[in-house]
Amino acid sequence: MRDTRTPVPQNAATSPRRRQLLEAAVSVVAAGGMRGLTHRAVDARAGLPAGTCSAYLRTRAALVQALAAHVAAGLTEDVEALGRRLASGPGDPARATAQISDLFVGWLRDRDVVVTRLELTLEAARDDELAAVFTQWRERLLDVVEEVVARTREVGARPHAEAVVAALEGVLLAALARPARGRRAFVSRTVDAVLTAFAAGPR
Repeated sequence: MRDTRTPVPQNAATSPRRRQLLEAAVSVVAAGGMRGLTHRAVDARAGLPAGTCSAYLRTRAALVQALAAHVAAGLTEDVEALGRRLASGPGDPARATAQISDLFVGWLRDRDVVVTRLELTLEAARDDELAAVFTQWRERLLDVVEEVVARTREVGARPHAEAVVAALEGVLLAALARPARGRRAFVSRTVDAVLTAFAAGPR
């Protein structure tokens, strides 16, 4: 099938206006789900004249793809930063657990991004191209967790890391259903419990 999505110029990713539009799109999706994501809604949320969003991203498919890339880029930066922090102090499981917990607590501080990522993940289940956008950051997170798991397990580190990451993603989802006041403590406590339980399991 011919790809009808609007080609994105190389410098578009660094355009302040494009970033403004995509940050507005995050807010739109967080508030109303993917069904609420329209060019008009993004323009209104960004406080820009009607037609601005469509001038940058002509079709809705292009808008969704750009939004996914925007969210994934932020997640990738966070995971890469985590990897660098862990590399600076290898061999310390307690520190690794704390750093991973801090990553997920940090993600929860921006509820709109967490909700938008979940919405995009559901959308990606029906769109292979969209799913591919999230591959890089998730694979990198698996790599980081696998390095931690490998220090306590002689075999099966990758499958174990996949289970850990899946469990942690469930923690974020569960946190959204809790009162805002207790979310941070819940995530910190539960992420620590998940990582400790997996580390203590049989080899």
